[in-house]
Amino acid sequence: MSMKDKMLQELDPLELRCLSLAARGRTRDDISRETDICRKKIEQAFASAMEKLQAGNVAEAIFRAARMDLIS
Repeated sequence: MSMKDKMLQELDPLELRCLSLAARGRTRDDISRETDICRKKIEQAFASAMEKLQAGNVAEAIFRAARMDLIS
């Protein structure tokens, strides 16, 4: 199984959506408004995605996800 396939299985849809929206310049508040999901849940999604991608911050998580073609 490739690393991309493994990450696609590990990252849930909300984590991928948050990373994708953040990559387009959306703030956490923007994402919360656009998805109608509370800010706390958005924060949890970013934290979980960073852990799964072994990233120190959201920018690094976005970079790693984009590099693996998980987000565009």
